[in-house]
Amino acid sequence: MTRSQLRYLNAILTVVALLLGVLVWSQVSSQPIFATEAAAQSRTIRNSSATKGIPDAALQREKMILGVEKMTKAVEALSKDLDAGKVKVEVTNLDEIKIEVR
Repeated sequence: MTRSQLRYLNAILTVVALLLGVLVWSQVSSQPIFATEAAAQSRTIRNSSATKGIPDAALQREKMILGVEKMTKAVEALSKDLDAGKVKVEVTNLDEIKIEVR
C-alpha cells in the first residue's frame, strides 16, 4: 500500500473507533445518545374529528378522489367558457409590460 492509502485507512479507522467509543459510552452511561422513547398510538373512531391515532387511508383516498372530481368539473366548466368565447381578456397596461429577451 502507498503512503497516502495508509494515511486514508488510518483516518477512516480512527473515525470508526471514535464512533464505536461514543456508542459504548452511551450504552454504559445512564442516558443513551441515540435512543428515544416510543409511544403507542391510540385508536380513534373513523368519523371522529380527532387528529390523533391511526390514520384512515380509505377515508383519505375518498376525500382525495372527491377533491379531484371537483377540480375536474371546475376545469371542464372553465374550458367550456373558453371554447364558447365567454371569456374576454383585455390588456390595459401594455406600455408598462417589459419582456426580457435572453
